[in-house]
Amino acid sequence: MLDYDAEEVTVYLHEHIPITRAMQLEVMPPEPDRLRLTARLKPNLNHQETAFGGSIASLGILAGWTLIHLRLHSSERRYKIVIHKSEIEFQRPIEADFEGTCLFPEEPVWETFLASLQRKGRARIELNPQVMVNGKVAATIKGNFVIRELSDF
Repeated sequence: MLDYDAEEVTVYLHEHIPITRAMQLEVMPPEPDRLRLTARLKPNLNHQETAFGGSIASLGILAGWTLIHLRLHSSERRYKIVIHKSEIEFQRPIEADFEGTCLFPEEPVWETFLASLQRKGRARIELNPQVMVNGKVAATIKGNFVIRELSDF
């Protein structure tokens, strides 16, 4: 389980990824097996009065990005995390506030990722966040993230 202060992480995202403020994104308190973010519907509406597809994709990608960021945060090293490739499948319209959820990767997957990151200074990991509305899956994302260690020079 990750240990973090949800309000502090929300403030961090709002300061460093400005779209999160516009989306009214909030980080939810820690859970044993996942990271959850929420977004309000109103600032993310499209012309059909449902959540805009770009906001849905952003929330899912941000769930994966934030999970990696928090898991690496305790390290003494600094990293750059970027989404390299993503695929999204929209399964239902979103007509209420919604959440992005990303399960922690299986421990062997995470350990392999960390070993590569420590050995090469860069690594990739695939995460599969979901965007939920009213407890139902509204979108699934397959996201490939690239992480590289930042040097201090």
